[in-house]
Amino acid sequence: MNTSNYIGIIADDLTGANDTSLQFFVQGCKTQVAFGEEITIDENLKTEVFALSTESRNIEPQIAVERVKKAAENIFKEYNFEYIYKKIDSVLRGNVANEIITMVEALEYDAAIIFPAFPNEGRTTIGGYQLLKGLPIQRTEFSRDPSSPITESNIINLVRNQLGEGSENIVDLISLDIVMKGAGPILTKLNELISNGKKIIVADAVYTTDLEQIALALTKSQYKILPCGSAGAGQALSKIWHPNNGEVNSQSPELPNLPRLVVSGSATELTAAQIKRLQDNDDIENTYFIAIKPENIFTNDFEEIAQRIKNNLVKNNVVVVHSSLLIENQEQFNDLLLEHELSRQAFISKICDYLAAITRSVLSEKEAFLITVGGETSYKCSRAIGSKNIQIIDTVAPAIPLGLDHKGQYIVTKSGNLGTQNTLIDIVRYFEQG
Repeated sequence: MNTSNYIGIIADDLTGANDTSLQFFVQGCKTQVAFGEEITIDENLKTEVFALSTESRNIEPQIAVERVKKAAENIFKEYNFEYIYKKIDSVLRGNVANEIITMVEALEYDAAIIFPAFPNEGRTTIGGYQLLKGLPIQRTEFSRDPSSPITESNIINLVRNQLGEGSENIVDLISLDIVMKGAGPILTKLNELISNGKKIIVADAVYTTDLEQIALALTKSQYKILPCGSAGAGQALSKIWHPNNGEVNSQSPELPNLPRLVVSGSATELTAAQIKRLQDNDDIENTYFIAIKPENIFTNDFEEIAQRIKNNLVKNNVVVVHSSLLIENQEQFNDLLLEHELSRQAFISKICDYLAAITRSVLSEKEAFLITVGGETSYKCSRAIGSKNIQIIDTVAPAIPLGLDHKGQYIVTKSGNLGTQNTLIDIVRYFEQG
């Protein structure tokens, strides 16, 4: 089967696949996010955008390369997708450069352009440096990320460090002074760099308009260029690849009256603040919070907590089970890792497995809207309940989609590093209003 009218997205985690797919859904596209290494194209469903999570952010580079290469060659190349987008983290966690160069080679593209700015979420790129609310990302909490700590804010240096010897001459920058002049000068510089042998090109951007001009330029180039970025660049590309002619997905679906189960394994300070803000909010009633403790994780006794959730997951209640307190005290957290001889990544993964087991137990007996926070948590919880893919059906909040899996389970996925302190409140209120 050969097709040429589909849009493909490869992301390194589930929340990234979902929040980027959402940008195309808003433009009027029918979108599907697949788990694992397979996608199903059913022409009767008239799906236009297919996203795939390789779950390769927090694994060894060589394994990440193998997964991305398989996705690119066996799926997107096989079906001859008209457009392909490589979703990367807006704060550059993971095997960014390794995955990008693998896709360029597997798909036989001339080059890739990295424009990871997401101005609506405070992410900008200036002089090749990735900034979060004006700070270099290595000066933010992401330098302490348990799974993928950021030690380099300069994207060109990050690419060279990941690719190693021989990569010095294949990376270059389109600076902000060129980007601000618009698509024409960007296109000229882009073609010039590629003709001189550059394979990975970084582009500055501080406004959404900058992303839109970069997107326009790369689509006009004589070369075959792989766009790489966050949901912000995905939004810019969606308007070019799928102009909606005034028709957008703006009508919310009719939803059943169900309780809400929030499962958070995210280790970010922002997530902890979002949970606390929800807990302190007096306007939202019938909320019940369960903070996971170290002894819960190491005994792996999840049924007691699962039962507590089942007892409270009734009517319009909101039950929140989270791991935020586990990493609140960094000194205590480090002592815990030493005591059990675990790396930070291994412990975070253990937390996610534990939360997935709880989710499977609860949802095998109760109906609820599932709201997951954190990429690995979202993936493991979704797989634990048997989800094979998610169809995006609505926008819950900016960059946060509501999906429906093949069994009719409603799932909201939220990245741990996106949103404001009120985002969890906004998600809960979405269902109250719905």
